[in-house]
Amino acid sequence: MRAVSPDRAAWGLAVALTALTIAIYAPVSGFEFLNYDDDVYVTENAHVSAGLSAANLRWSLTAFDGGTWHPLTLWSHMLDVQLFGVHPGAPHVENLILHVVNALLLFWLLDAATSRTVPSAAVAALFAVHPLNVQTVAWIAERKSLLSTTFWFLALIAHVRYRRESDRRYYFATIALAALALLAKPMAVTLPLTLVLLDLWPLGVRPPGKSVIGAYAKELAPFLALSLASGILTLVAQRSVQAMQTLQSYPWSFRLGNAVVSYAWYLKVVVWPSGLAAFYPHPMETLPVGVIVVAAVALAALIALVYLGRSIPGVVMGCVWYVGTMLPVAGFIQVGSQAYADRYAYIPLIGIFIAIVWTVVTFTERRAIVWRRAAGVAAAAWIAALSLVARQQALHWHDSVSLFQHAIDVVPNNAMAHMSLGLAYVRRNRMAEALDHFQQAATISPSDVHAYALVSAGNALRLLGRPAEAVREYEQALEMTPDDPSMHFNLALALLDLHRSDEAVTHLNEVIRLNTSYVNARFLLGVLLVRRGQLAEAMEQLRTVQKLDPQHPDVEKWMKWIEELQRQ
Repeated sequence: MRAVSPDRAAWGLAVALTALTIAIYAPVSGFEFLNYDDDVYVTENAHVSAGLSAANLRWSLTAFDGGTWHPLTLWSHMLDVQLFGVHPGAPHVENLILHVVNALLLFWLLDAATSRTVPSAAVAALFAVHPLNVQTVAWIAERKSLLSTTFWFLALIAHVRYRRESDRRYYFATIALAALALLAKPMAVTLPLTLVLLDLWPLGVRPPGKSVIGAYAKELAPFLALSLASGILTLVAQRSVQAMQTLQSYPWSFRLGNAVVSYAWYLKVVVWPSGLAAFYPHPMETLPVGVIVVAAVALAALIALVYLGRSIPGVVMGCVWYVGTMLPVAGFIQVGSQAYADRYAYIPLIGIFIAIVWTVVTFTERRAIVWRRAAGVAAAAWIAALSLVARQQALHWHDSVSLFQHAIDVVPNNAMAHMSLGLAYVRRNRMAEALDHFQQAATISPSDVHAYALVSAGNALRLLGRPAEAVREYEQALEMTPDDPSMHFNLALALLDLHRSDEAVTHLNEVIRLNTSYVNARFLLGVLLVRRGQLAEAMEQLRTVQKLDPQHPDVEKWMKWIEELQRQ
């Protein structure tokens, strides 16, 4: 029986795989934080940016930052800050290390399960270098995918040991590792499926028992319970930040059509990875029926080919792996406004790589050696080409301006990319350019971006000294989101710039009605009331500010001034 530990040839391939991956991604050590979830998870997250502490660890157990419950990932970000400070270099390098580890673990898993070292290395190489995985590696916010995948692969390796040695310790280790994968990212809810698929091929085993279904139900019960708990927590987290779209906003017709196209799109870019971007807007009702039909026909043809080639080892397993592990992110449960995302393919495309490699192996192994050599040359050329594309794709992730300018270049009518590029220009104090992109985002106008594009344009206009135009932008935004307190607050600031204080007071009162804990609105209202001579009302607002924010730098000064005015 083949040992799980790799032999000398496998060690050589592992070293080559490591060197190739590092060569592709070495530039990430000099990349910046992005204004695309890096702020949510690290730079503007008060708990994470404070580093490891008992209080922050406890907070992470109930935190839904970014609409995800993933305490293990938050701990890893806290550890980065604790060791290296809030600096992008170290977490980027850690992402690269985790990707290398994942490629090696995939190689180890397949080599152990199939006893075929070279095909296993080929699958791992495709996983390591494919440009679709650049987003996962080059984006600090995607630490969750990398970390979850590490424990996912370790769980599968433990499962192989359990099947080979029937040692219950490996079964319990698999459960523990599956739990850790879910603690890093809920995408691992489909891990139980991959356990079954490994049993079907290449292990060719089943759990002991008279009934296959009964045996699997008993053995998988702990894994399914963990996945169910993670799924429930994820739904709660998504709803807490209003990230989950309703059927009114995204009806089933939109979701089903986009899911069909998404499955086909990933398969296309496996072979031809062009036009990759940070964000792909959902097409909604603009998705042509013809595109859906073509995608459906392509998928039906693939299913027919899989059926015809069902005797080829790994083909059915790989395709079911792809379809099954993609289900949580296929768009049936619509989160956000993207149609699909490169990062979603990190685990699912492993199945396609397995199907491709083992099809080639099966086709060539019983033919003349010239066929095997030709296949080897073709595989090396494909991996080399993918590596060059991945290296170039990674460079776009250097900073927010580069990333979102590229997204706009390759994906037309990309409102989210225009918004993010505008925010990047704001941080660089390039307000005129920021305004242009905010206005373009508002023109493109998907419902979940339009109001925030308008308010961002208003903010830029205020900073450019054009408050009257800013008021018009804010008023349009308010028509769409009348119950958003921040919209009323921004409008109040612009009205003050125009010395329209009475109207500003009206909107500040509306802010407080909508959100009684809005400290900045209460403080500004208190200041305005002082100027209007309404001292008692001003003192009431400032006392509330003091209760809400005892460390507020200016409230005590204003309260003392009011007391002096009252004594006079």
